[in-house]
Amino acid sequence: MRLAINILPFRRKVRHPFFPDVAAVPAAKARGRSRALAGTFDELLAAAARGATARRAVYVMTTEGELLGEAQREELWRELQVPIYVLLTRGGRIEAWECEAQCGLHVAGGGKAVECACGRPGAKLMPGQGVRHAAA
Repeated sequence: MRLAINILPFRRKVRHPFFPDVAAVPAAKARGRSRALAGTFDELLAAAARGATARRAVYVMTTEGELLGEAQREELWRELQVPIYVLLTRGGRIEAWECEAQCGLHVAGGGKAVECACGRPGAKLMPGQGVRHAAA
């Protein structure tokens, strides 16, 4: 599966591949209450400081070089009080997304199925381990 979601400059609302019905409002422009917010860690904190809130989820846009740390995840939870999901981007496209079990990132383009706590098949990017595929 190849995702063609252009997240920069947020011409479309960001949608998590597993939760497409929860379109996110760009955090840089967010005001008031939204179903979901999407942006970088700093954009999300700034949105929370302006009083923006999310009812369902927060999608943190990141790159391989700036993966979300546990302290950052906890800070976003304290500020927004909704589940935090990471969307790994490259060149304005979503390349990987965190599953609801929050144990690694599912990689766009598929791959051989690996066992995941969420029950969804496909290649996964595991922190510190790179992309994992099931044994043939």
